[in-house]
Amino acid sequence: MIREAIAQRPTLLLLLLCLWHLGFWVLAPALSYSMLPLDTLELLGWGREWQLGYYKHPPLGAWLGEAVLQLSGGRLEALYLFAQLLVVASFAYVYGVARLYLDPLRAVLAVALLEGSYFHTVLTPNFNMNSLQIPIWAGLSYHFLRALDTDALRHWLAFGLFCALAVLAKYSGLLPIACCGLVLLLTARGRQRLAGRGPWLAALVALALLAPHLYWLTGHWQLPLDYLESFDRGETGLEAHLLEPLRFAAGSLAGLAPAALLWLLLRGRGAQAETRSGVPVPLLALCFGPLLLSMAYGALSGSHLKTTWAFPFYSLAGVLAMLPLDRERVRRHLGRFLAALGALLLLTACLHLLYKTRWGDSKTRFDGPALARTVAAAWQEETGRPLRIVIGDHIDSAIVAAYAKDRPHMLIRGDFRISPWIAPTDLERFGAVWLCRQPGPCPALRERTLRPRMIEVSGQRFELAILPPAGASPGPPSPIAKEPS
Repeated sequence: MIREAIAQRPTLLLLLLCLWHLGFWVLAPALSYSMLPLDTLELLGWGREWQLGYYKHPPLGAWLGEAVLQLSGGRLEALYLFAQLLVVASFAYVYGVARLYLDPLRAVLAVALLEGSYFHTVLTPNFNMNSLQIPIWAGLSYHFLRALDTDALRHWLAFGLFCALAVLAKYSGLLPIACCGLVLLLTARGRQRLAGRGPWLAALVALALLAPHLYWLTGHWQLPLDYLESFDRGETGLEAHLLEPLRFAAGSLAGLAPAALLWLLLRGRGAQAETRSGVPVPLLALCFGPLLLSMAYGALSGSHLKTTWAFPFYSLAGVLAMLPLDRERVRRHLGRFLAALGALLLLTACLHLLYKTRWGDSKTRFDGPALARTVAAAWQEETGRPLRIVIGDHIDSAIVAAYAKDRPHMLIRGDFRISPWIAPTDLERFGAVWLCRQPGPCPALRERTLRPRMIEVSGQRFELAILPPAGASPGPPSPIAKEPS
């Protein structure tokens, strides 16, 4: 019955997949995670400052995270819903791209194949710069392909908008833009479009929207560059310049392995390709161009490329995979595909819940709210004032900044250069809590001759010191304190 219903109304499957993401992938983390993923917490710590840029990334993710938090009345769990709304938006755009080349059923199946992608399922509760790129890159691809085909001004303007959003989300947003530029320069259709006004108006829209951040970069460009260079291992041998890019490619493509198995079920044995033109070059460039450009950068720089940076690379992989499949053969194998898809959804859900609650060492199992309560209680006991500033690494300071009642500002690693929203005079006026995870050296505490105390939360120890406001003095150090279980 389900097979026949979907064969007749393919968008029903798309609707069910969207509901699955808005149901399970929202409720599962909300009910099973002890705290938000670390990347999300870090974005919230930045977002409350409303800066034009941050030392790691452009500002869009931080702004959106803070906006969602404010609109939801301060409910941190709203970020789980927002993360899945991004996935649903990406599905809509991928379906739009697929319909440029495929009938409705195969277009929906191109989206369904993404349920076999590591990046589009188990990683999606983590709202960060990478997950934000998924719908933006999909939207950029859709409007570029439409503009390339029709030369409609509205699609060129939308393409310019998405180019700006891609860069404001993460600097790797330049990768799909570069791929589009190469298509415009190296294909006959692209050069024809360059002779018109569309691409140039798109460029003007993008530059206008990027202008505030570009202005910020004129004074802070060294910060994101230092962050990028921190992944450079300083090696010059074969491993860094050849094997590392290959490892990145293999690791990112491995995330599509379940999708490949689903595709084989649709293909069947002895499947024949339809008589049609070859794979569209623009689609191929948008799907695999960012990977190739990233590998080229890795080969030249010798930098360590993190697999999770490939989050938005393969949203159009299902579209490419469906192009050679005959529509009648796809219909014939639809039943077993749907059965396998349902089994994969349940298996992925179970494994994810087990990992987050029983197996492994997931960071979301740490009791972040308990750490924030303990830190805030220590500050309140000693000063009786609101906690305005927390100093620590980008992880621990973000946890306290998100979960402490006063939502203190982060002074990351005590470095005013990367936390310019705090000035030394603020530190003197309001004081701060300095937090350091153990085991590990905390030289900054020693340098300031503070008297640290030890606290323990979720089996992990932290060194905590009170930097009192001007005119106040810290009390005596306390013995190790444990958060009540």
